[in-house]
Amino acid sequence: MRKNIQKLISVFLFTIVVILLNSISAYAGFGISPTDLSHEYLKPGSTFEKSFTLSRSDNLEEMDVHIEPYFDNISSWFTYYPSQNFKFKKGETTTTFKILVKVPSDAKYQSYNGVFRVTATPSGADIKGVAIAQGVRLDSGLVVTEADQKLLSITAIKALDSILNEPIKIEITGKNGGNVEISPEVKVKVMNLNMEVLEEHEITNLEVIKPNETKTITAEFKTNVPTGEYFLEVIVLLDGQELRKERVVFTIMNVPTKQPSENEEAEEITFIGSLSKDIQKVWPYILISIATFIIIYILLERLWRKKNLKDNKEKWWGVLLGSKKYSRMALSLFVSLEILFLAILYPLAKNKEIKEDAKNGQTQGVQDIKVEYPQLIVSPPISVNKYPIYKEANINSEVIYEANENENFTVLEETTDWYKVSLNDNTNGWLLKSLIKSKDTEER
Repeated sequence: MRKNIQKLISVFLFTIVVILLNSISAYAGFGISPTDLSHEYLKPGSTFEKSFTLSRSDNLEEMDVHIEPYFDNISSWFTYYPSQNFKFKKGETTTTFKILVKVPSDAKYQSYNGVFRVTATPSGADIKGVAIAQGVRLDSGLVVTEADQKLLSITAIKALDSILNEPIKIEITGKNGGNVEISPEVKVKVMNLNMEVLEEHEITNLEVIKPNETKTITAEFKTNVPTGEYFLEVIVLLDGQELRKERVVFTIMNVPTKQPSENEEAEEITFIGSLSKDIQKVWPYILISIATFIIIYILLERLWRKKNLKDNKEKWWGVLLGSKKYSRMALSLFVSLEILFLAILYPLAKNKEIKEDAKNGQTQGVQDIKVEYPQLIVSPPISVNKYPIYKEANINSEVIYEANENENFTVLEETTDWYKVSLNDNTNGWLLKSLIKSKDTEER
């Protein structure tokens, strides 16, 4: 009997333990990085900000995060982003927050030590069983000092590709961990791919990096090296002390400024001339429209002065036909604008019709005219064996081909002093008329 009772008690206790274990919400894999909030060089009135990342690996339900500082009389120094209480959203494995430290201007010069406790509990009030709050601890040591401290770390150096005759720019990213503003110096060596030094430069008066600030500043200098790929050896210094030395590659490209060609200038002049002609064409129609407006207005005014129409001035049809001043103006304006539109649109429609007929080959009395240019033979000047063909119709232009005596060319275009000719490599060039004679001339 006693054995049976003991057996029943053992089964009962085992059952209780199983139920308790199943009802406890225990979460593992909860951490934070970095693990401290420390600064040894704060000055009264300064600020300091640091970001933290909370991570978890097991439970991914929504959780309420709370940050609680444990300091003596300096809890008011801290501001939290997004806030002191925020959500760890469902499904996220990491979340971030920031703590901003703002030191009062009357803070005493001493050390301030304490901790932050960051806890996370499941969101919602309806929690079955026992809920265990996850938590991490941030150690903090803040030192307020009156001594100036320069502390700069360079995290990145990058040289930007440049264009010929433009300054070379170097982007330098630095983090000021001190308590005073800092402006570094830069020494640069420009080297070719054989590591031969071509130029050396020293750059000062760079942008200032404020305390507790991470900032990218730009150092630039002018260079005389031609286009190509080069090495830059960049040394960043602070008060003569080398902070970082790095070798980077950059390229100088030749991107010439586009100058308007002769054809573009000619097109612009043609456009201005065409616009001037269009305005001259439109002005007569505008004057006709104005005159029409005045004539119609005067005629309507005289018409409604007649005795047999005065009694109908207030009737609706009388108002529509100009019995009132404002209706006369509207009616006159409508008719004059109709005349103006018809006068302008009719020639445009006619021109369009002519163009369409010409496109379809239906225009009468018009034939396609094809300009035939003669074959050219180079006429040699005295004691000259080669005859230049230029890229443009200009003797200062680039010579793209040297013709031999009696060499034949086909003319593509003609100006006052030049022939545009076709070359054997399917390119075109310009030949002075004074150097050629046509077959027709030779036969005469």
